[in-house]
Amino acid sequence: MKILVVGGGIIGCASAYELAKAGCAVTVLERSTPGAEASGAAAGLLTVLGGSAVTAFGELALESWRRYPEVVRELRDRTGIDVEHVTHGTIYPLATAEDVRAAEAKLRHPWAREIGIEAWDAGDVRSREPALATSVRGAMFIRGDHWVNNQRLVVAYAQAAVGAGVAMMTGAAVSRIVVEDGHARGVIVDGEPYEADAVLLAAGAWTGALAASFGARLRVEPRKGQMVALTHVPQILTHAIHGEDVYLVPRASGELLIGATVEQVGFQRSVTAIGIAGLLTAAMTLVPGLASLPISRTWYGFRPWAPDSLPILGPWPGIDGLFVATAHYRNGILLAPITARLMTEWMTHGQPSLDVKDFLPDRFIKDRRS
Repeated sequence: MKILVVGGGIIGCASAYELAKAGCAVTVLERSTPGAEASGAAAGLLTVLGGSAVTAFGELALESWRRYPEVVRELRDRTGIDVEHVTHGTIYPLATAEDVRAAEAKLRHPWAREIGIEAWDAGDVRSREPALATSVRGAMFIRGDHWVNNQRLVVAYAQAAVGAGVAMMTGAAVSRIVVEDGHARGVIVDGEPYEADAVLLAAGAWTGALAASFGARLRVEPRKGQMVALTHVPQILTHAIHGEDVYLVPRASGELLIGATVEQVGFQRSVTAIGIAGLLTAAMTLVPGLASLPISRTWYGFRPWAPDSLPILGPWPGIDGLFVATAHYRNGILLAPITARLMTEWMTHGQPSLDVKDFLPDRFIKDRRS
């Protein structure tokens, strides 16, 4: 089967790799370079637990999280790239008695044992992460909240895909999806047609614009996120810290990543004073010792968001050979392995191995003529 993957972010590269391993002839069409947008702008957190209840999204996230150790080993074996999979765990600081009670309730979560949830009192916090502010009254610690270097991960997936036979075309801006007689026939790039048996749309926040190219409407919008990195030498923190308004992620490179804003401003390509100031203020409230650290860089990205904040995965209704994998919002790095596996199963065997009805694209797609 000849497949075109539109988009060379983490979702597109991971899916292309799995499709190639399944025997497909795959071409990735990326208008810039792999990971140039949201995938490269993330912090690489692999955070599973959301609310207190088990949800379809939580099940999807857990299944992807379970795959990460194998994915890390496989990519290292195939490419030699260390994606810096850190397993120190994440601290969720608690400031009030109500926060502490809510965290203790999560100890009864069905996944608590597997992902390693612990409730820490103030003494535990002081001994484990002494740089945290004295206002922190306790913490929820999740041992299974890991993180990776997302830039390295995208490169590793891209190189592994090429090694598996994928044609990686950069600087290839897709302007239109070609749909004829209810079947996806290929795409148009710089006026030139590229034919295929199937097309996978994995263009992140730009997927909606591509849907419009064949007369459909798919509401996928950008949610801008700004981030800042501090020079973290000598190291102040050893765990990731996840507060209510900010998270901090220590990197092996000697940087401390601080993120991230969530802004509904379209594709506004800028780092703003108020965005970075807000992040730094929240970070220094949690860890006062950060105040003297130098700023090493700032950046932004555009997360693909759907109105229910859930990913959009599966076949496009009414068009044979057209599939979509987008709207991963703040979870693209975490969900890449399971998304790649599910899309490969769908496109090669017609059925995924998990119940994913909550993520099907037909919940949003509306023909413009209706």
